[in-house]
Amino acid sequence: MKGQVFMIVSIFILLFLFLLRINTQTIDAKADDLFLEDFSNLKDELTKTVDISLLNQENLMGNLNGFIIFSTNVYKNKGYTEDVEYSVSTTGDVTTVYLNITLSSSNSYLKENLIINRTLSVFT
Repeated sequence: MKGQVFMIVSIFILLFLFLLRINTQTIDAKADDLFLEDFSNLKDELTKTVDISLLNQENLMGNLNGFIIFSTNVYKNKGYTEDVEYSVSTTGDVTTVYLNITLSSSNSYLKENLIINRTLSVFT
């Protein structure tokens, strides 16, 4: 009887250790996934800011500056350092935005250069 109880308790202990190991490995992998997701979200939101500003005929540079200030504060609270540089050129109906996006943390660094070309035609 003592041997059966010992076997059952040891199985539960091994099961607990196995589940503990799986959970600790998942937490480590999520940190890198979240960093990559945050970088992807930053790129998407910058692109949306350009698109919405052009579609609504709003101040593109003012909206980009406002969003960059907002996102810098958000990522600073997460422990990231964000750097976004941009330039805007307009030729006729074509607006081109050059974006240099950098997001870094203590052990990760991502950088991407985007060129966004949009043609805006106003129909009356």
